[in-house]
Amino acid sequence: MKITLTPKNTTALVFLSFIMQETHELAHTVVGRMICGCWGKRNFNVWTLCKGCSDEKPWYILATYAGPAYSFTVIWLGLYLLLKSSAKVKSIGFALIVSSMPFSRVLTPIIGGGDEVYALNSYWNNHTLAWIVAVVIVLTLAIPPVVKIWTIIENRRKNLWIVGIIFGPFIATGVFVFGILQTLLLGNGILKTYWILGSPMLITLWFILCLIVCAILGNSLTTLLQPSETNAERTRNVNLIH
Repeated sequence: MKITLTPKNTTALVFLSFIMQETHELAHTVVGRMICGCWGKRNFNVWTLCKGCSDEKPWYILATYAGPAYSFTVIWLGLYLLLKSSAKVKSIGFALIVSSMPFSRVLTPIIGGGDEVYALNSYWNNHTLAWIVAVVIVLTLAIPPVVKIWTIIENRRKNLWIVGIIFGPFIATGVFVFGILQTLLLGNGILKTYWILGSPMLITLWFILCLIVCAILGNSLTTLLQPSETNAERTRNVNLIH
């Protein structure tokens, strides 16, 4: 299979990454709302439970697990779809893995933070042990889907393609969501009023915009992977050229 990027499917993939980032946070806050009965404060990447919940509800930690559980479920759904024969289905699986940013899921525990380390440390009160176990878990869950992408891609300069595909959504989210929306806009109080889903208005409006863009361009995600030419097809194309 060959990665085939166009303006439409590239835009759709980037906005799907924005959706995956936001739904990861919503997985935390919605489960927190279900446990606590009220919404906590949040921004684009930091969330809290409502006051007093962690003291009253010992199972509050499930809200912390909810985010990575959601993201890795999507990533492994993508891996499952990559195993199918249809190029369109493989493309959707590819999009789900890439947009869920497996590099981000691995990087945060490696540098000592993230949901996995926090949740495990809350039980063991041993950050080193929590860090080791969390890193092992996320590597175990993240590596097979990325390796599968590696094995099915046949583009020239495959190394560069894989690096670009894995890092592209991660960088786009970091720059646009956390750099512009969070730091420049939300950080300066723009549309900071809390609205539905326990989120500031800016976050909810941004999420709606991302859903609209993906609804319009989402069909193009089925074109991300195309069958590679067979040797016979290559020979025929060369003959046609000459």
